[in-house]
Amino acid sequence: MRRRPFPLITLLIVLAIFGLTYRLWNDPIQLLKQAMIIVLIVAVFYAIYKWIQRQRFDHSYQKAVKQSKKLHHQKTKPTSKKQTRPTALKKKHATHLTVIEGKKGKKKNRASF
Repeated sequence: MRRRPFPLITLLIVLAIFGLTYRLWNDPIQLLKQAMIIVLIVAVFYAIYKWIQRQRFDHSYQKAVKQSKKLHHQKTKPTSKKQTRPTALKKKHATHLTVIEGKKGKKKNRASF
C-alpha cells in the first residue's frame, strides 16, 4: 500500500520544476550564475566546517599526546651499559576489582519456575 505524498509537497515540487524550466527557457545565463553562486556558498561553508573540525581534532590530538606522554613516560636506557637481564616492571596502579562470592553451594528449586 503506497501512501500519496502530502499535497503541499507535491505543489512545491511542481512549482519548482515549472520555475526551473521557465528560467532555463528565458534566461539560461542567469540560471547558471545563480547555480554557481549557490555552489560557491556551499563550498565556502563546507571549507569552514572542515577547518573547524580539523582544529578540534588537532587540539584533541595534541591533548591526548600530552596525556599519553605523561602516563607512559619512559626513561632513556643508558647506551654505555648493557643490561644482562630484563628488569621486572612494577604495576603503577592497583586494580579496584573485587571478587564477589555468590551462592555456589545452594541448588535452584526448579519447581518454582
